[in-house]
Formats: sequence, C-alpha cells, structure tokens
Amino acid sequence: MSRWTVTRRGVEGPGIGGQYTYSTRAGSAEEAVAKTAAKAGRLHHRLNRGDTELGPEPVDITRIN
Repeated sequence: MSRWTVTRRGVEGPGIGGQYTYSTRAGSAEEAVAKTAAKAGRLHHRLNRGDTELGPEPVDITRIN
C-alpha cells in the first residue's frame, strides 16, 4: 500500500477558501479519497472549525511513495 495525501477546499462557513490536507495508506487514489473523506469528517468535528464544509471533490491527490 502506498501513502497518499488528499487536499480538499473549504466551500462554506468560516473556513471557506482554506485548503485541508489529509494523508492515509491506500491501494489506489480512489480508496485514498474515500478514506480521507471519513478522516476529515472525524477531525473536522474534533478540531472545532465551526460550520466549515469541505468540497466533495479533492483539489489535489498526491502519491507519496
């Protein structure tokens, strides 16, 4: 499994326009997008970013190794 970073953009709320990057190990880019979406949902709540909504489509997907 490779390590991937997936960047999403804030599209609504106080974090609009900001870029949020999450990393994970996954077998493909599609799997990385799905795994980081779940991770973003958990961290988003924990970090108390208010009502910032992240865009459904990633801005950037990078394979690290």
